[in-house]
This record gives sequence, structure tokens and C-alpha cells, in this order.
Amino acid sequence: MNKTVVLIVTFAFLLVSCASNTAEPAASPTLPPTTTVAPLIPSVTAPAATPAPETTPSVVPTVAFSASPPAACQTVPVVPPVDTLARYDIPASREDDHAYGAADAKVTILSYCNYQKAACKTLIQSLTELQQIYQDELRVVLRQFPQPDVDDKSLIAAHAAEAAALENRYWEMNNLLYTRQSEWLDLSPDEFTSWLTTQAGSLKISPAQWESNMTNETVLTRVAQTIADATSLQLSSTPFLFFNNILVKTSLDMDSLSVLVDYFLLPEKAYTTCPAIVIDSSKTYTATFTTEKGAIVIDLFNDIAPVSVNSFVTLARAGWYDGSAFFRVIPGFVAQGGDPSNSGLGTPGYGISAEVDPSLRFDAPGLLALNQNSDGLSGSQFFITYTPLPEMDGRFTIIGRVIEGMSVVNSLRPRNPESDEILLPADVLVSVTIEEN
Repeated sequence: MNKTVVLIVTFAFLLVSCASNTAEPAASPTLPPTTTVAPLIPSVTAPAATPAPETTPSVVPTVAFSASPPAACQTVPVVPPVDTLARYDIPASREDDHAYGAADAKVTILSYCNYQKAACKTLIQSLTELQQIYQDELRVVLRQFPQPDVDDKSLIAAHAAEAAALENRYWEMNNLLYTRQSEWLDLSPDEFTSWLTTQAGSLKISPAQWESNMTNETVLTRVAQTIADATSLQLSSTPFLFFNNILVKTSLDMDSLSVLVDYFLLPEKAYTTCPAIVIDSSKTYTATFTTEKGAIVIDLFNDIAPVSVNSFVTLARAGWYDGSAFFRVIPGFVAQGGDPSNSGLGTPGYGISAEVDPSLRFDAPGLLALNQNSDGLSGSQFFITYTPLPEMDGRFTIIGRVIEGMSVVNSLRPRNPESDEILLPADVLVSVTIEEN
């Protein structure tokens, strides 16, 4: 899950700086004509520009603030309803697409690649493994976007794959071009053409038939159409991916791809309405986080943040948090979790406005608070503080305090999906149980 993921959708998760009293969204690259964000950068994060040492947050004076109005809840789509393909007038599927996986899969990954790119070789291998894991839930569609002005043999390779397809040998040629990429990358175009003829023979396609197929009108038209479709995206390089019609930029490793699949599957688990009130104002509530490192017991502040605590209790009792992870842990700052997809994007399908009160401040380690999106709404994501963070006072809803197990919080494995070159496995939150007294 290392490096950056970019969805061409306006998610704009709120970024909170440890080194400044103001929170600014991190700068993100522009892929016209839409707004981009970095969804694997959680909404509670260290500064994107001029980062300060994460283990030494600055001391910001406590500021005065008023209690918020009573919290309100509203439904929020887990995945924004944006049809990027329709926006660019690109067909979601074509009869000549090369695809594998169930036609009715809940998640479809559409890949535009270039046989001459090493990154595409990595991606295609990862997609094959990914589909084997998710099977009926995932469909993969492969399209070639050759760029002969940059990669001198990419157009020839694209024609070769379609020429093999005429003989029902597309997948064999596709596999051959990627797995033996090192053999032909340094060849001249003429040498590569001869190499392909030899390989076609190994696929039991005669030289005469192969030569005819390489200039077949169907082959030329298929490749030209894909180039035209991809060119309309105004993107200059491959690979690039669509997840359910949303353009995504991500690292090509299995972790990065799988958390995105989990995110796009999350609507199947999410709520379609705000939760009913299940807590009793006359009682007290504690939450026990069972982790691989031990238990964390948290006293919940249902008397001060009743709507937010009610949501947390509802989700915990429904098993929403079970098996999720502390996907972002920065010692000296926060440990973040609460997203079943572990992508930093997940929500339960609704959002709650802030419930802040001057009696609760980020004045100590071990505070449990809810994350927010750019609209100031909280969902299921939470963070536990490692230190006083007064710059967050009056902005994020505090719903509890650790009363046992702070040593467990301190033992959580550090990991930052935004910056770690080697991202260590996340500690698992096995379950969250609620006790009512």
C-alpha cells in the first residue's frame, strides 16, 4: 500500500498538520479536467509541504471554542457517483475487449497498458493474482494503448496481440509479450517483427497467416479505436486504471490494488440510512479493542457526544470494525483505523457533523476521536492520539479516552502509507466489543 493512490473524484479528505495550527489539503497533481486527491493519505496526517519531524509535534496554544450545535447525520455515498467513462465518452465495454472474471462482478478493473512498459508487466501480473483472490467479485479488462512516438515497438506489439486473437491465441501472445519482455525490448522494430513471426510459429500460426493477420483490417481498426479512446483521456503515459468507471492512480503491488478492490466492495457492507439510537443516556459505555498485541479499553463519552458514540457503538456491535487494521500509525502523532477496506477512503455510508465541547480537548495521549471528510462529517474512521494535539481542539469529535492498554497503542507497528518505501503489515483490530453499565 505504499506510495500514492489518486482517484479522479473529489474526495478531498481533510488533512491535519502537526506542525501548524491550520489544516490545508495536500497539493495534488492535476489530471484534467477533474480534481484529484490522494485517498491513501488519511485525513489526519502530517503536513504535505515542509514536513516537520512526526515524532516531535509542535505545541500550539489552546484556543477558545464553543460547543457545536446538536450533531446531525446524513447519508453519504461510499463511492461518489461519478461515471468517468461517460464523461470522456469511452465505452464501458466492447465486444472485442479481452477480459477475464465474471461478467457480473461487483468490481471491474479496466487497464490501459503498453507492452513495452515494464510497469505494465508488473501490473498485469498483479491483476492476474488479484483476480484469483477475488474470483467472482472481480473482472479485469485489458486494453493496449501503444505510443509509438515514445516506445518504438509498442504499436507492433499491440497489432501482434490482436493478430493472435484472430486465431484465438490472444492470451498466449499477451503472456508471451510480457513474460519475455526482456528478450525484445532492445531489438529494433524490424528485429522485433521477425521475433514475433518466430513466436507466432510456436503458437502454431504459419508465417503466411501471421503476415496476413498483422495487416488485417480488423486488427488495425481495433488498435486504432483503443488509441483514440485512450487519447481522449488526455493522459500521456501508461499504465492507467479504471475501477468501476473511476480513474485511479496507484502503486501496482498487490496490497495497493487489493485495498482499492476492498474499498469498491465496501458499498455492499455499508448502511443506506443513518443508525437508529441504540444507546441509553442513563448508562455508561466502554469499548474494548481486541488486537494482536493485546486489549485496549476505552471509556466512551456518550454524555457529551451522544450521536457520534451511538454510531460507533452501532458499528462495533454490527462487526464493522472486526478484522480491519490500524492502517496508519505515526508515533508521536496518531494511530488511525476504522476503515474495513484499510484504504483511508472507507465510510459506513453516512456522515455525522462535529460534536465538540470545550470540556473535551486534545490535551493528553489516548484520546479516541473521529476522522472527518472535507465536508466536516465523520464516519467510521477513528484515531487514537499519542500526544496532546491542541491544534485539533474544537474541530474533531472526541468520543472516548483509553483507560487501559495504552501500552498496546504504543506497541502498534509504525506505518505511513503516504511515505513509507517499504510498508510493514498493519496490526489487525480483531474486534471491538461494547459493554453497557
